[in-house]
Amino acid sequence: MSFFGQEQPGQEQANALEDIKRIARVWFNEVLNGKDLTAIDRSYAEDYEYHGPHGVGATGRDGARAVAERLIASMPDRVATVELQIAEGDLVATRWVSRGTPTQPLLGVTPDGRAVEVHGITVSQIVEGLVAQDWEIIEVVKEPS
Repeated sequence: MSFFGQEQPGQEQANALEDIKRIARVWFNEVLNGKDLTAIDRSYAEDYEYHGPHGVGATGRDGARAVAERLIASMPDRVATVELQIAEGDLVATRWVSRGTPTQPLLGVTPDGRAVEVHGITVSQIVEGLVAQDWEIIEVVKEPS
């Protein structure tokens, strides 16, 4: 028991939470950084739902692939870094930052040769070892000229 009287998670529960964190990191490490779109087939549910900023949405693995293709094409030198993850039940909250130089318009950013940072929080629902849904909020920060 902890100081506050709450049960500490057992090793099995702790391992399960680490597993769902790893699954949530696939998007950043394998898809965006590794440009491996086949990772979506291995890690995302067939009926996946994406709830993104500015009304952007996608459904299914094909929808996830389309989002990934657009993100990769718009900023080919992008490097995404997971800064923090918190998991509870079947949900994982991931705070991340992505850096790169846009080559195509995206999310209101016009490519002008300046690098941008995109800060975000993605809450992922992991069901039966697959990403079932993502809810995402972002902030785009442009480097000064």
